[in-house]
Amino acid sequence: MGNRIENRKPSEVMSGIGGAGTFSDGKLHLTAYLSHEKAFHLISQPEYQKILDYVDEIFTDFGVDAEYYPKQNEEYDKLIDEATKNDVELIVRKARHVGTDKLTTVIAKMEKDLLKKGVEILDNTEVTDILVKENKIQGVVTKDGKDIKAPIVLLAPGRVRASWLQKLANKYDIKYMYDKVEVGVRVEFLAPIMKRQSELLYETVYKVRTKTYHDIIRTFCSCPNGEVATENYDGYICVNGHSKSDHKSKNSNFAFVSEVSLTEPVENSIAYAKSIAEVASTLGGGKPLLQSLEDLHSGRRSSWSRLSKSFVTPSLTDVTPGDIAMALPYRIVKNIEEGLEILDKVMPGINGGSTLLYAPEVKFRSSKIVTDNGLQTCIKGLYVAGDAAGVSGSITGAAVTGIMFARAI
Repeated sequence: MGNRIENRKPSEVMSGIGGAGTFSDGKLHLTAYLSHEKAFHLISQPEYQKILDYVDEIFTDFGVDAEYYPKQNEEYDKLIDEATKNDVELIVRKARHVGTDKLTTVIAKMEKDLLKKGVEILDNTEVTDILVKENKIQGVVTKDGKDIKAPIVLLAPGRVRASWLQKLANKYDIKYMYDKVEVGVRVEFLAPIMKRQSELLYETVYKVRTKTYHDIIRTFCSCPNGEVATENYDGYICVNGHSKSDHKSKNSNFAFVSEVSLTEPVENSIAYAKSIAEVASTLGGGKPLLQSLEDLHSGRRSSWSRLSKSFVTPSLTDVTPGDIAMALPYRIVKNIEEGLEILDKVMPGINGGSTLLYAPEVKFRSSKIVTDNGLQTCIKGLYVAGDAAGVSGSITGAAVTGIMFARAI
């Protein structure tokens, strides 16, 4: 585990109180759809939605006062019509945007409430193993060799420690299934290009089918008037995005990713996506790659001199101008080019030469741990929850699985 909220640095985006969500864009997805579907094998959609509504109430109680989207009016209907007529799927879901700057305050209030109720938080304490006897959980083992005994243990290490949970599953014969991953880029552009969608939906999720491979590539995690950010993993770096509540940036951005599912002989999609991220990090000298769409189309790497002539000023400058086609598989690069061309029909200007592409954007979908409906594994008393267990993919989704666990015990 990482630091307590008051000691977490902005660079510690993946570990600590609140997990990866603390320094995220702070979007609360409140419709049981998309990533929420990861838990539908355990609970019905209507029952899941009830818990999701309860999660919304909790966030409100801890200070979230953000408005709800979408804003349904005549312009909203036009967006739906435009997408349909251009063979683009526009996904609409209820959401709230807290903002990166405000979410830390909300998480701090939650931490304070836990401490007030007598919960002991062991920050900077690494768990290396679990204690099992006769297929029953006995507790956990810390890095310093200390045994912490407990009849019930919940493993919820977050997406940054998904590989740790998988290794533990291998060691104790806990079954799991590989899930798809999503690989692509973070697209940055001038904010007016996505203004209509942002004002009505806040988060813009478009799905398009590419011409060459008939793959689905989609936008998500859109950040209106936001900034591009980095995520540090063990040995490689990825990009993400966030928006502050005041929305002062002149740029907007979103993830643009293709699904990757592997079958035989290799099923480990996580290892495949990680290898792509490692190659990109190597080419970037430990930094993300940045390329203009014009340079990508022209088959040349970007340089700071050419990027300085772009109409879009990069919000993330700790990058290496380069050629994303050297880092990402050809199929994914082709999907990005064709996808942006199609997307330009419903978001004019997105396919312009000044549009910036940051790589790699990788959304790791953790291996799905096999459990009963209460999230208990084959080891009695051992439970899992959250993104690392493959049963959620968002802040609110992880919260729902935490409540499912609590109600199960």
